Amino acid sequence: YDGKHKSVLETTWAVAATNHTLGDNEKALKEYSVLLEKMKNVNEIPVDKIMVHNSAGQLFFEDGNVEKAIHSFREALKGAEISGDELLIAEIKLNLANALSARGEADKAMKLYTSLVQTKALKKTKIFFLTRFNKSLLLIKMGEVEEAKVILNKIVESRSSQAHDVKGSIYLALGNLAISEGNIDEALGHFEESLDLAEDDDLYAIGQAKKSIGMAYFASGKTDRAISVFEDVLEDLSSSGVEGKSVNLLQAEIWNCMSRVHKKQDDLPEAKHYSKLALQTYKTELGETNPITLRNVSNLQLLLLEEAEGLQKSEAKSVIDAAKYELEDTLDAFLTLNDPWTYRLDVASLQTNLAFVAIWQGKPKKARKLLRQIQEIELPPEHPLEHRVEVLEESVEKLEEKKRSK
Repeated sequence: YDGKHKSVLETTWAVAATNHTLGDNEKALKEYSVLLEKMKNVNEIPVDKIMVHNSAGQLFFEDGNVEKAIHSFREALKGAEISGDELLIAEIKLNLANALSARGEADKAMKLYTSLVQTKALKKTKIFFLTRFNKSLLLIKMGEVEEAKVILNKIVESRSSQAHDVKGSIYLALGNLAISEGNIDEALGHFEESLDLAEDDDLYAIGQAKKSIGMAYFASGKTDRAISVFEDVLEDLSSSGVEGKSVNLLQAEIWNCMSRVHKKQDDLPEAKHYSKLALQTYKTELGETNPITLRNVSNLQLLLLEEAEGLQKSEAKSVIDAAKYELEDTLDAFLTLNDPWTYRLDVASLQTNLAFVAIWQGKPKKARKLLRQIQEIELPPEHPLEHRVEVLEESVEKLEEKKRSK
């Protein structure tokens, strides 16, 4: 066939949908991308265009390509509104709202969440509770924490069976808020509730709850206890006999947690070891240019830079130079994603680290140039980067003054 025959489209959709169901998102995304391209050149489409665009949007979103996700969800919504299927319309609107929220378009996302919550036909449905949960996450991002807590607690108190599936995630969200407020015991209580709600065979839910418990111990300074919890999760995963992408990615998350704890204990060799394990898994499962992979490349370079601080300058130079090249390549990769708003914090963080490298190398002009670029980026209020940028500015001024006095 010439690629336009209905059998080709039907088969492509079947392959894409099957891979998506099996959790092989990379293959599914590739097939959906082919299918979307073929659909442009065919008048009578033998496949469900709404489902194709909605599924493709979900995959684009999971892959970190928010722009393409939004486009696909909007295309799906056009078709769904013509069909009049209220539940399908609601599902796509929720997907679109989540993508807009990730894109930083809070007002548009909030408008969609509010319209869904106010739709009478959706009251007490699973979509209703999912919408309220995701709305609360956006409120937290916007700094409206108390309003978010009210919503989360109302869902927890609901006796509806439709709320059950989302309660585990809600307890995790409440636990994370408690940690941010310094209430470790409260956080642990929420995380234990989430663990109790997880089904015995739901490795992912169990792993996420235990990971959160471990991070609560980490936040309280109980690093040995945190490591014990993380090792328990890794043992659960290895002894389960379950294989696949989702298990591998959860394992990588735990390795990243282990890396953070060992760094806190000033055990940089172990921190590097676990960081490398996580990075290799992300490269294999998500690809070299996935945003999550790129963030892990950056994290590993920071560990190498920290290790270089304890070396003689002659020994440190090669380590710092290598890390600098990796950070520059990672920065270029983020810029190539062509979504400056979504990845602005990643870009700002990388530019900050590169500016500190430039200071170590005695290059005030390069450091100043990077500082100007960082200052053009809109950072969220009270973001940790704000303090680092202040320290950077002071360091640049000191280096410039030192150069002038020579």
